Amino acid sequence: MTSLTNKIMLSQAHELIEEVLNNEGEIVLTVMGNSMFPMLRNKKDSVCIVKVKDKVLKKYDIPLFVRDDGKYILHRVVGIKSDGYVVLGDNQYTKEYSVKHSQVIGVVKGFWRDGKYISCDDIFYNVYVRLWNGAFFIRFILRKGKILCRRLLYKN
Repeated sequence: MTSLTNKIMLSQAHELIEEVLNNEGEIVLTVMGNSMFPMLRNKKDSVCIVKVKDKVLKKYDIPLFVRDDGKYILHRVVGIKSDGYVVLGDNQYTKEYSVKHSQVIGVVKGFWRDGKYISCDDIFYNVYVRLWNGAFFIRFILRKGKILCRRLLYKN
């Protein structure tokens, strides 16, 4: 596998990522951002992304895709509709609709946390994914309650 030690922005690396995926079949990238927290930690965890080809993604896959505005996003598939994928970051509450397969560059095969590799095929990972996504409504209500409490506390 090819290793690149230079740090570059993803928006500057599209052609490089595509080339590495085409030649090597996979690429390892360090996560930037908090949208997939607690699973992926900002600038601490790395993901192994593999080429998607024409394979349709499944629920709970984590694609790397390019939004229409050019931003690179790594979010989980939470639904599949006729017009595209429904995706959502683990640390977000607003679903993004109609992500087309043509926007997908690759899909996460696994990730490194504290030096330990965790495969997306791992049984414990799959239990986590289902519990985390199954608790979405509870997490949403707790978040709204927390926001309401803050407003009430700081209003006085």
